This record gives sequence, C-alpha cells and structure tokens, in this order.
Amino acid sequence: MADHALDDLIHTLAHALLQARRYGRHAHLQRVQARLGGGQTLAVSTYVDGQWQTQDVPLAELVVPHGLLSSRLEVRIDCCVEEPDEHSDAPWGLMLCPCEAPGEHLLTLRLEGSDPLRGELLLDGQRLRRFSIGGDPPGTAEET
Repeated sequence: MADHALDDLIHTLAHALLQARRYGRHAHLQRVQARLGGGQTLAVSTYVDGQWQTQDVPLAELVVPHGLLSSRLEVRIDCCVEEPDEHSDAPWGLMLCPCEAPGEHLLTLRLEGSDPLRGELLLDGQRLRRFSIGGDPPGTAEET
C-alpha cells in the first residue's frame, strides 16, 4: 500500500523543482534581453567565403534548458521507525515518523534531471525505491 502523504510530498517537491527551473530559464532570458537592448533576437555576423553574413538568432535559443539552475533537489528528514499499534487500522509494516534532529534514521529524497524527473527514496543510505515523475501535466510517480 502506498503512503499517500509521502507521495504528496514527493509530488509537491517535484512541482517546486520544475517551477524553479521554469522561473530560472525565464529570468535568465530577461537578463539576456536587458543586456542586449531588450530585443527578441541577436544579430550574429560570421565570416563565410570571404564575406560577412549576418543572421538573427532568437534569444530564447541561447537559453539552454538543461544548463540552467535547479537541476537537482535533495531533502533529508530525520525520522524514527515505528511499528503501527496492533489495534490500529494501519496496514502491517513499519512507519517512518518525522522527529526532531538528530533522529534515529535519515530519510533522503533525491530529485534530478528534466522531463521526466528521476528520483529515489533512501533510508540511511539504502534505496527504498526509485521513481520518475512527468512534468506537464503533473504525473504520478512510477516505480522502476
């Protein structure tokens, strides 16, 4: 059975990373436009066969999506491992409960890449699961 609260956290962080990447790309394009006079293109001259040739290059092409900020996010949460009370409605297994630092264990969530975002969930450095999340529209985590 999936832990919906943890899945919600993963999707929220993935969405935040995608938004940060979009914002970074847009902000970078605005800075480039401001430095180059606010136009949408950059006139580039090249010397070909003894003559200068001018070509307009759209500024958006100068913004490399994978080369900008926000390509990785890592969150570490101190936690304790508990067994559910035998009289509770919780399914059998172990529960990870957040606690104040330093905790008994460390839960690590890593997100990286582009579309889809790739991620992994680790407990004390040991992988619990891998997943990928699509960007537009926000997809569901798929275990791989």
